[in-house]
Amino acid sequence: MLILLFFVLGYTHNLKAQNSDWIDIENAIAKTDAQHQFILVDIYTDWCGWCKKMDQTAFADPATLANLKNNFVLVKLNAEGENPINFNGKTYNPVPTGNRKTSQLAIDLGSVSGRIGYPTLVVLDSKGNKLQAFPGYKDADTINQLVKYYVSGSYKTMDFMTFQSKN
Repeated sequence: MLILLFFVLGYTHNLKAQNSDWIDIENAIAKTDAQHQFILVDIYTDWCGWCKKMDQTAFADPATLANLKNNFVLVKLNAEGENPINFNGKTYNPVPTGNRKTSQLAIDLGSVSGRIGYPTLVVLDSKGNKLQAFPGYKDADTINQLVKYYVSGSYKTMDFMTFQSKN
């Protein structure tokens, strides 16, 4: 029983420490600077198993998290948050989607071919403009490749799949 308690407390502490590296989207643009020219938005929901797995694996990997923190402003966006979001001079409200409500901002940023799935990683430039959305679970290696893709400027000349095949 005592071992289980230590495991739970340690796991909870790890999630709290990890979550402190991420900010809300309303403050993201103010955090960009010469080093952090991009914003990475992790769009998730509380019920999404793959979102939790990505938090527990890829985002929990110390090298991957350090790589992200060194190159991106990191944002967590709960797609089913209940409150309006003020971003880039506009207010985004939750909208009904089936039996749930989804943030209009999550829909605008995360939609690929008119659909949104969870998790979805979205890369924004320093002004908050969407560069690209990447739906689905991503492992640490893929996330590190994504960082390299943007930091190297390769996103300007080729798509991500081409970049991955060359690296």
